[in-house]
Amino acid sequence: MAYLGENNILAAVRSGFAGEHEDIVFYLDEIKWEEFRLALHRKLHEISEIFKSPIPKLAENSLKQEAWQNAWKRYARTYRFGKDLIVKPTWRKLRTSPACPVISIDPQMAFGTGGHASTRLCIHHLIRIRKEAPECLDEVLDVGTGSGILAIAAARMGAGRVVALDIDLNAIQTAERNALHNGVADVIEFRKGVLDEAPGEYGLIMANIDEEVLSGLLGEFARHLRNSGRLVVSGILSENEDAFVKKTGQFGLRKVRQRHSREWVSYCFRKKV
Repeated sequence: MAYLGENNILAAVRSGFAGEHEDIVFYLDEIKWEEFRLALHRKLHEISEIFKSPIPKLAENSLKQEAWQNAWKRYARTYRFGKDLIVKPTWRKLRTSPACPVISIDPQMAFGTGGHASTRLCIHHLIRIRKEAPECLDEVLDVGTGSGILAIAAARMGAGRVVALDIDLNAIQTAERNALHNGVADVIEFRKGVLDEAPGEYGLIMANIDEEVLSGLLGEFARHLRNSGRLVVSGILSENEDAFVKKTGQFGLRKVRQRHSREWVSYCFRKKV
């Protein structure tokens, strides 16, 4: 998924829980597919060598673009985070009315329905922070908001104010629609821009983006995080976790906890007083 995202390819995930088979489905027109096919084959062999596992299978099917716009939706599923939160696509219906908050997400061309492990890891951290340090939710910053799923989750969990950034205008527009649909448009301020343009300090900063980008932003994260605030980052491959954590020490960030799912790892850091 991270590799597809780096190549601006929107994908859907079927299954994805630990121990389950996972299908990643995406659409490209014939010209782009011919350009991308060889690079993808090389990447699959690389993944196989890194994790000492069989080479992931690659299947191709012909489908008109108009058909794909609806067909991919069948792969999106509903995710339940214990008794704390439910995240579902807008087109899925729940059989009963739950007691916990429900978030309905329509990703359009933006990343995020909760299908990717790195997104779910962030939400687990968010739930834990709400229980242990609810004061951190007074001011929240979501960097690389995509469909807005993390910003909306924070708002539904009681955040006082959320600022959500993305460099993609289409993502911002999608996220704004999702926030309106979930009744939290008045809590979230969506901005097209980068981290160093964010105003003020925050009790919680969340970033579910590429590991290389995360590493380059550690100084900015620390600058925008108030003392004793929390930083939640995700999108890091397990093989690189030690190197990433070492980088955080020089910025006054102390690891509170980490969570793993498949090859992904996510962290919650606390800014030292």
